[in-house]
Amino acid sequence: MDLIGETVKHKSFGRGTVTECDKSYLTVQFEQAEKKFQYPDAFKSFLVIEDKTIMNELKTLIKVKKRDYLLIAPEKIYNLVEEPQKTHEAPSKPAPVKKSKNKRHNIAFKCNYCDGGAADNSVGYHGVCSDDIIQNNIKIEKRVWCSAEDSECRRYLAGEITRSELDAMCSGNDAGFVCHESQMLRDWKAFAGITQSGENKGQPVKLKEVKNDSLAVLTTRRPDSSEEKRFVFAVFLVEGNYGGGLKEKAYVTTSSEYKMELAPAEASKILYWNYYFNINKPDLISLGSGTHRYLSDEQAAQILKDIVDVKTDIDEKKLAVSFFEHFCLTKGIDKNDIAPPSGTLARQQ
Repeated sequence: MDLIGETVKHKSFGRGTVTECDKSYLTVQFEQAEKKFQYPDAFKSFLVIEDKTIMNELKTLIKVKKRDYLLIAPEKIYNLVEEPQKTHEAPSKPAPVKKSKNKRHNIAFKCNYCDGGAADNSVGYHGVCSDDIIQNNIKIEKRVWCSAEDSECRRYLAGEITRSELDAMCSGNDAGFVCHESQMLRDWKAFAGITQSGENKGQPVKLKEVKNDSLAVLTTRRPDSSEEKRFVFAVFLVEGNYGGGLKEKAYVTTSSEYKMELAPAEASKILYWNYYFNINKPDLISLGSGTHRYLSDEQAAQILKDIVDVKTDIDEKKLAVSFFEHFCLTKGIDKNDIAPPSGTLARQQ
């Protein structure tokens, strides 16, 4: 199907024109930047083509590909993403430059537990917490923002507003603000928090090491569990603005197709402490008061590789494979030569 020259729409980038298209990938020139997408899968959710006839043909093509993927043997799942076909005329590309696996440009966030919108396929982070978790975060764990004077959840607990009024503040695409966790997976944005003491008290915490194409790893633990049970509930590739300029990065966000949420059963298998360890105290399982920790490229790749293994839905597994392979390619990592996790929990086994 010849799509070159066709106009497409993306929910974040706006209108663009297809400049390249082969059996596996599609390149679109938007007003601000050129972006590459998987073909035809990007038309499931990310892209819409203006020509309705072509759009219907693409939907049929996607259904056919999904049917074919269901027939693939499980042991071949890592080969779901096709490589672009090479022609004899095209000059061979030089091998990618080997990059260090130990660069710590990826970031893991310690998130307050939020069961807003929790379901069989979601841990939460899609709305305001339940009454039980609000009580826990304010009265038992005394979370800083949850307990703050201007916290809407604290006002609800004190009887100043009703539950329906509280929920209304975090519903819809253009909702008002309740807390960062309640809209974290609605907006795909993770905030580093506010400095609580010292000369920078009240100022946003700066994320000094994060770059575009860094991996953001969102972690939490349930109120009734220990720190060693901290799990990963979502990951995304950083691609967006940080607020405050490059020297004052306060949060990370994404407009990339590479973002994934884990269902509760999946998340329980991706334990954060299997991958991370404190260099100075490798046997210590504690994050203290900090809101985030930096991960090496290899640690990030280990997490993405294991997410591929726990995903069961065929479309989500396919995206997980693509995400993993894209990250390895970007970071110069051989996807077939990744060491097993060596975090604190893995060391104790």
